[in-house]
Amino acid sequence: MAIGAWLIWGRGGSDRSDRGASTGVASAVPSEDQATGKEEQPEIDSVALLENAGVQSVNPAPVPAAVDAWGDYVKNRSWSGMLRVFEGQDATPVTDDDHSRFPATMNHCGVAMYLVTFRSVNEDVLLGTQLLNAANNIDASETMSDGWILTTNCDTPQFAFNSSTGISNLGDVVYDVTEYRQSSVADPTADSAAASADVRGESTASEVDEGEPYVVECLQGVPGPARWSDGTMAYAEECANTPEAQRSIRAEGLCGGLYAPGDVSRDEFEAICHRAPVYPPEDAS
Repeated sequence: MAIGAWLIWGRGGSDRSDRGASTGVASAVPSEDQATGKEEQPEIDSVALLENAGVQSVNPAPVPAAVDAWGDYVKNRSWSGMLRVFEGQDATPVTDDDHSRFPATMNHCGVAMYLVTFRSVNEDVLLGTQLLNAANNIDASETMSDGWILTTNCDTPQFAFNSSTGISNLGDVVYDVTEYRQSSVADPTADSAAASADVRGESTASEVDEGEPYVVECLQGVPGPARWSDGTMAYAEECANTPEAQRSIRAEGLCGGLYAPGDVSRDEFEAICHRAPVYPPEDAS
């Protein structure tokens, strides 16, 4: 029963706050703060927090609610969990809803976004909150007892024991994960329609609409996602084919396992994975 109470907190606050963040409609019933004369706390604009956050970022409160849609993303699924961290030990990763490996991959990064809200059950314990990519590099890291993460399907969120103001040498972390998927993709008929219009001497929509979104920058560290001119973050094919993107995809195949593939050289493995390779033992037979 105690775990359930913590998980309710992790979803971003009370029901009243969630409704205000999702609908933007103020309640006609006076709040408790208004009745007592206390200063009312401002409502959280969850959509603005999500749209303005960095793609691979660890953020402090206020914590956004898991809204149904923001930018070019719509809610796909959500789950909750709890993990334990120990002093002096490696970070513990967040898992999928079936307790399997977190759904991180270098392929088509940006087609999925994850909002992860978290809290240390023991308030005395500070957490080392990290985002780990396929090359075992930390893309973002902060120390806090509670907050939220916005990441793509390129990184795995994980937590480590940082410190304690009490006598604890371990801590429990409760978290909620919401997966978002892109709501729009390029129209496959657009090229053929443009070609037909060109033959007829007509103007296409892209020629007339000068405000059509375009890629402003490819986001570093994750192949595929891009920041577009309309402020959205979405997959762009041109960003998935850069040398940096191909290097990241190569890293996923080389660095994820215990052993290095037998056909990779020591120099290549060390350059990409930033650690010495360990090759599988020879067959005793």
